[in-house]
Amino acid sequence: MSSARAKFQAEKCNVLLWPKKAFVYHYTHTKFERSEQQLERERWLVPRLIPFNRYMLMPCAVLVQACCGSLYAWSGFNLPIEAQLFGRNGGVDRAIVVNVFYVAVAIFAISAALLGPWLERNGPLKGLLLGSGLFFFGNLLTALGVYVKQLAIVYIGYGVFGAMGLGISYISPVSPLQKWFPEIRGVAAGLAVCGFGAGSVFSPFTQKALIGPNFHKTGEAHVGIELTFVILGSCYFLIMTLCALILRMPPPGYTVRGINIETVKGAERKVDLQRTPQKTWLRRALHRKTNLEASTPPIAFSTSGRTNDGQNKEDGSSVLVRVVPQIDYSAHFSMILMEALTSVQYWMIYVMFMGAEITGLLIISKIQSIVQNQLGRSADDAAVVNSILGGLNLSGRLVLPLISDLIKSRKPLFVLSLACQAVCLGCLPSALDARSYAGVLACAFIIGFFYGGGFGMIPAFLADQFGAKNVGATHGVILTAWAIDAVAGGLIFSAVYNKQKKLYPDDSMRWYDLNFRWILAPVLLSFLVCLFIPTHLRDRKLPKIAGEVLRFRFLDGRLVRLVRWRPVWLSKEEEKVEWAAYLQSLAPQPTATSTMVDGKGDPLFDSHQVVSQSPGLPSALTKGKTQSVD
Repeated sequence: MSSARAKFQAEKCNVLLWPKKAFVYHYTHTKFERSEQQLERERWLVPRLIPFNRYMLMPCAVLVQACCGSLYAWSGFNLPIEAQLFGRNGGVDRAIVVNVFYVAVAIFAISAALLGPWLERNGPLKGLLLGSGLFFFGNLLTALGVYVKQLAIVYIGYGVFGAMGLGISYISPVSPLQKWFPEIRGVAAGLAVCGFGAGSVFSPFTQKALIGPNFHKTGEAHVGIELTFVILGSCYFLIMTLCALILRMPPPGYTVRGINIETVKGAERKVDLQRTPQKTWLRRALHRKTNLEASTPPIAFSTSGRTNDGQNKEDGSSVLVRVVPQIDYSAHFSMILMEALTSVQYWMIYVMFMGAEITGLLIISKIQSIVQNQLGRSADDAAVVNSILGGLNLSGRLVLPLISDLIKSRKPLFVLSLACQAVCLGCLPSALDARSYAGVLACAFIIGFFYGGGFGMIPAFLADQFGAKNVGATHGVILTAWAIDAVAGGLIFSAVYNKQKKLYPDDSMRWYDLNFRWILAPVLLSFLVCLFIPTHLRDRKLPKIAGEVLRFRFLDGRLVRLVRWRPVWLSKEEEKVEWAAYLQSLAPQPTATSTMVDGKGDPLFDSHQVVSQSPGLPSALTKGKTQSVD
């Protein structure tokens, strides 16, 4: 009896531990495995006719993102659906159907976060097929909900199933582009997400053309709301499915300019085998640096040797071969997904991204109302302003990632983005009080440009910090910051706006003042956090000294340590010495023999090399070779 009870308790514990084990497995096993046959098939776009080229991925990514960007155009459905479900009231917004958008944004981000590791394990083909299928089903279910006049079905259709499909579809092209284009991660990320902004530009026009421009007022329809969802859903499904057939991951071992899917920024290249002629050995040893800016300690070799006839050869034609282990430091610095998601720097980037996107998200949602109600312009003017803002959002997704590639850093542009948005938030209340149309638009356009730029740079930033192999999952999780901005920020914004409207019913210029001020707080917090994000490899990997609390880089590039809250400045030379010592601690201790070669480069006797592996060091770090050169 007791054994049966013990067995029952053990099984109960296993059942309770299963969710934890499943969660850990999901976020630690992200390797994408393919058979030789599949790898051979992926070499061809059309078997034996058209070979695959990585640049084919770029237009596919834009098309997929354009379909996903239709989410931003949901506001075009608000009034028609309300008129269909609750009757016409002259076009007055009841603010009911708009909540479907907030639900969709939340589910969008959650699905991207949860399915990101699954995408890495299964590849973009399966990911986009799943996403397009869910999005298509969501559109059909939404059409059914409108037809039977059940708002709950609309919530489930578009807000749940449609948003789930959009979430996995959004990250499906981003992940492979970061892996195929490691040398231009910013441009690849910008192209991967710029289509999302483009979708928000053309989708409202297609919706209005299909539904009917005055349907919510007069009931005059072209094809109606239900068929609009069916037609657009079918078009999106067809485009996304065709693009899915082109998306693929690079083959194992794929490297561009010393960068592979595991490489983090700063560990792009390997330490090469060093081979030095005898007469210039000392000079080259003094001036040679590895690709990780660390000097490899010299190895002593014998300079004696024998010719083929057994005579010593000391005529100066012999060559000393200096053999150095080929050490792949990038394997040491690479991170698994769980390490990335639990690191402090990841959550610093999370906070930074949340602050960088909240202003643009809320401004875009309210700009047309501000232009009409506060600045007294027409609805046509408001629509033009909204289109320009969408264009700047799109251009920011392309321009800022391109600049980040040119300067080889993303952090300075995020700092600039947050600083400019903080200044604009400080100026907006004064511009509204002065009824300055140009001032308000200038602030809104700057904010919209940097809003798009943040989305364009964040995949490349994550790939730099944690490796391209983790970008699908890390990007998916960080999108929840955008969802929090949309849902929590939107609710707070509306509550504050309604309160200010009651306090100052006759002074519409003050309705937004308090909102602009509270948004300034998370933006400034994100600005401060961004300053301390350790983007330099040395900042992240150099061991801490006793009493060290924090480290950061000063404007001149010097490393500053806060030791017991007192700053300690490191000179460039001191930093290099520490870094070289750290790399030396990672390297195995080799022993080798030299090889004498004659003038033709033929070895005079066999050589060998023994490399001892340090305890606990991954085998990928030790790749020793012996090679003779003339």
